[in-house]
Amino acid sequence: MTQLRLNASFDPNEIAARFQTFRRLQIPNFLAPDCAEALYRELAESRAWVLTANRGEQVIDFREEMLAGFSQDDWIKLDKAVTLGGRFGFQFRYDTIRLKDGGAAQVPLLAAFTDFLCSDEIVAMFRTITGADDIGFADAHASRYRPHHFLTTHDDRIEDQGRRAAYVLNLSPGWRPDWGGLLQFYDAQGNVERGYTPAFNTLNIFSVPQPHSVTWVTPLAAQPRFAVTGWLRAGERPTA
Repeated sequence: MTQLRLNASFDPNEIAARFQTFRRLQIPNFLAPDCAEALYRELAESRAWVLTANRGEQVIDFREEMLAGFSQDDWIKLDKAVTLGGRFGFQFRYDTIRLKDGGAAQVPLLAAFTDFLCSDEIVAMFRTITGADDIGFADAHASRYRPHHFLTTHDDRIEDQGRRAAYVLNLSPGWRPDWGGLLQFYDAQGNVERGYTPAFNTLNIFSVPQPHSVTWVTPLAAQPRFAVTGWLRAGERPTA
């Protein structure tokens, strides 16, 4: 299995100075090129994906065996529920792999990447970049956005989770802005302050709370939008 390594060409102290200005930034070429390619290949070839969506605060996973029994009417009902949920409230629909659901055995490099983010060296780097000295670990899950997938505006705030910052490592080669799937940030009036196209092997980091969304992936998209995402959190890493 590929030994995960950072690209040695960036300086955390220089990045920290930029982060303090806007509380968000991008780090291009985050992993060594062979590491990013291997992680992308694992996600692109994996069969561990499940469709996930929410109904209010309830998260619902639609596993392969469940979707196999879906009729056309079932899909219409799901589309309608997701559309109505997102019209005026928080709503998402995309594919995911969660390690805690037993996915680690099917995606060993994703599991290794999570351990890599929790290593002393990388935790220290994240503390330097964000200025949050109490970051103790990172959690992670994979996401795959296909046409009609999206994540409406929210700020990632959950009081008892110790979230200091969020991160997204994008792993989609050649992504075009016209395909949607942009990570967008908003001001108090709902204006777009910044938008990040999901560039391959680029790490986005932003402080929590901060209003943001992933825009609707359009039917123009020629490939899925792959990413590994999670939060940099205070405290000790859970053992289970």
